Amino acid sequence: MTDFITGRVRAVFRDAVSQRMVLREIDRIWQAEGFAPGTTTFLGGQRVTLWAEYEASVDWASLEHIRRVLRVYESFLIEFGGDDITPFTRVLEVDGFSVDSSRKITMVGGALSSLSGLDGLRDASGIRDTFRRIELLLDSDPAGVVGAVKELIEATAKTILEHLGETVAKDADLPSLLSRTQDVLGLSASGVSGTVDSSGAIKKVLGGLKGVAIGITELRNAEGSGHGRTRASNLATRHARLAVNAGRTWCEIVLDTYGDPAAPWRRAGAPKA
Repeated sequence: MTDFITGRVRAVFRDAVSQRMVLREIDRIWQAEGFAPGTTTFLGGQRVTLWAEYEASVDWASLEHIRRVLRVYESFLIEFGGDDITPFTRVLEVDGFSVDSSRKITMVGGALSSLSGLDGLRDASGIRDTFRRIELLLDSDPAGVVGAVKELIEATAKTILEHLGETVAKDADLPSLLSRTQDVLGLSASGVSGTVDSSGAIKKVLGGLKGVAIGITELRNAEGSGHGRTRASNLATRHARLAVNAGRTWCEIVLDTYGDPAAPWRRAGAPKA
């Protein structure tokens, strides 16, 4: 898994600490975001070493941790950055972040358009986080993308089922999650009869999409990230984009169907809402 904030960005902030902060200030801005010092082999002055100890407690592949680290960086820029923060903004921009006039740091949108159908969900954070991971990995880590697309499909299925009050087993496999999700939305053979969603043409397309989603899982197991791989993946960027486009199609028809107030599954006799 590629880290969301690269070593070059971390080094710029870490190296600036010795000239701009004292120990208690370092403790304050990191602890304000819930971090505690970890263990590090970094050798340097007291202030730089303390900063590195906090960095050691960060999961650099976690979006939740990254958001908190960005707030640490914002506090640094606001309080200790001085009049000219160009050295910091330039290196952040290389990594895909922008800094506004108030020194707030945001992730710049990637090359992918947003998923449709998310606005109708009470909580789409899991889906959004996984989609953001895909954006960041798309052109640099094909194997990671395939793994993330599998997670996106799984997150979408679980989110829809939970929003509909369905119990989701922690160990449920992906094929069963896909089947249950399509069932409750009337997008399977047991769907609402006499509607366009029950037509042979639609069911043929949906059956194909389900097969594609399962195929992504198989591709992830064979060539993607995870499972303690012992050899390099053979996947290229084109395979990553294939997985993204295929996976998002299944996710969007599910999300759009859930959010459609006139969807057949909402009718009396359809699976419960």
